[in-house]
Amino acid sequence: MKKSRVLALLLVLTLIISVALTACDRDGEPVDNSNNGQVEDTDNNNADNGDEQNQEQDITEKLAEEQVIRENLSQEPPSLDPQLSTDTTSGIILNDTLEGIIRMDATGEVKEGSGMALSWDMSEDGTVYTFHLRDASWSDGVPVTANNYEYAWKRLLDPKTASDYTFMAYDILNAQEYASGEITDPSEIGVKALDDKTLEVTLKSPNPVFIGKLQHSTFFPSRQDLIEEYGDKYASEAHLVPSCGPFMVDEWKHESKVILVKNPLYWDADTVKLERIELSMITNSNSIMGMYKTGQLDFTEIPTQFIQQYQDELITAPRASTGYRVFNTENKYVSSAKIRRGMRMALDMTKVYDTLASGAVEPAYAWVPPGMAGYDGKTFREISGEALFNDIGTGATQEEIKQMILEGCEEIGITIDELQNKISFLTGDSDSSLKYGEVYQQMWLDNAGVQTGIEQATWKVRLDRMSEGDFTMAGLSWVGDYNDAMTFLDLYLSDSPQNRARFANEEYDEYIREAMSNQDQKVRIDAMVEAEHILMNEMPIAPTQEGTFLYVERPYVKNMVRLPILVESGKKWAYVLEH
Repeated sequence: MKKSRVLALLLVLTLIISVALTACDRDGEPVDNSNNGQVEDTDNNNADNGDEQNQEQDITEKLAEEQVIRENLSQEPPSLDPQLSTDTTSGIILNDTLEGIIRMDATGEVKEGSGMALSWDMSEDGTVYTFHLRDASWSDGVPVTANNYEYAWKRLLDPKTASDYTFMAYDILNAQEYASGEITDPSEIGVKALDDKTLEVTLKSPNPVFIGKLQHSTFFPSRQDLIEEYGDKYASEAHLVPSCGPFMVDEWKHESKVILVKNPLYWDADTVKLERIELSMITNSNSIMGMYKTGQLDFTEIPTQFIQQYQDELITAPRASTGYRVFNTENKYVSSAKIRRGMRMALDMTKVYDTLASGAVEPAYAWVPPGMAGYDGKTFREISGEALFNDIGTGATQEEIKQMILEGCEEIGITIDELQNKISFLTGDSDSSLKYGEVYQQMWLDNAGVQTGIEQATWKVRLDRMSEGDFTMAGLSWVGDYNDAMTFLDLYLSDSPQNRARFANEEYDEYIREAMSNQDQKVRIDAMVEAEHILMNEMPIAPTQEGTFLYVERPYVKNMVRLPILVESGKKWAYVLEH
């Protein structure tokens, strides 16, 4: 094998462009921020993240004696098992406590030596990567080996694991076949530890995006010995969460707080300045901002009702995400596409965000967010169309919406009266989520003639209910994993574990499979454009907002890494100035 510098350069350029985009679930409203997605003003973000030189610790300002950062997660992380985690709340902790093959800094570039891989080689045809790992230890002193990665990735694909993120590894030879049960011998998967420090990965076809995916927590290592010892309890309590990253879990008081402390055995411990990270789980907006005002939080996503009050401190950052309503298409009352479309069209999202978010959030009228790669100098959004549907605020009328709902009722054999109070909106348990829900509820009644309910629940409960199909309509956001529309569109393949809508459409599947199997960018994009149009016509999901990260942060907090994709608040290089 030989080092492919040309492809590495192309990959770096691809990822630089993509830093505007972890595909993970998040809550659906810009204020209920604990579960999924990311946003920011470019100037402010650069100041926060620092440049590469700063991350190499060229610090001339005086550090605070106490190197502690206090952050609000808003709610309990559903899982700290990297192969089972699906959300960004958990991802924040996993990114700070585990080390992937690579670790992205504020530039968003893929760099050899940035993570557990000191270097790598690639075959001339671009299908075989050989990663050479550094000497490193877990927080209990056990050496990190290539087997930790082989085991983790094969565990991800094992049908017994029932991971929702198996699709992330489908670039790997025989990964999809093993996950689907088509083959049963894990040795046929293209992942192999050649020795303790060498990991060989074989792809089914060249994919320059693949190596950038390795920042995702799904590809973080796991401990086979501890999983065999603890079983389902692995990573469920502080003492059961192993670490090979900059920090380790010191305390986990469920539904209350998580405390991270510096990992003294981390391979790059000298670079880490923070000694402690205190993560709260506060949902009440007044309490969140009260804690920020009194210095109990150093930064926080800002509930939108406080935007005007904190406009001088407000930082906005781009996030490759889309907020949306997801419908359970197997539920009789939302099984008609006409009912689903009518419910979305009844929402005046421009008015909603002008009123509740001071205009700081942009409504969405398509599924794939702006900025995703296309071809011939155009983005995917420019090729597919900026808006694939209207709502009551962009030209739709009450008359056509109500007629569409009526026709949908006829399709499923019910009257409009029988639809009343049969659709309930499942949303977050914060006061902000309730406020948004009540606005939607009134718009559905006024513009569609449909009475709806509101159900509030914690993030974990909502994930469980959506997985079990125990809902009619829910609010979510999805954050991209890489700079390609596929990171959004493959979610709604009929057999996708992330298909919470239970949507099944053969034509849609055919277009996505065509895009997956073709290396011609124009052919791929054109197929995905057709798929997106089907998705928006059938509307198992109804986009409502483009991704934006709204937050406030103390000026003494420096070098947080916030990328639109994969890293929401990385703290390896962060530090606190004297204040």
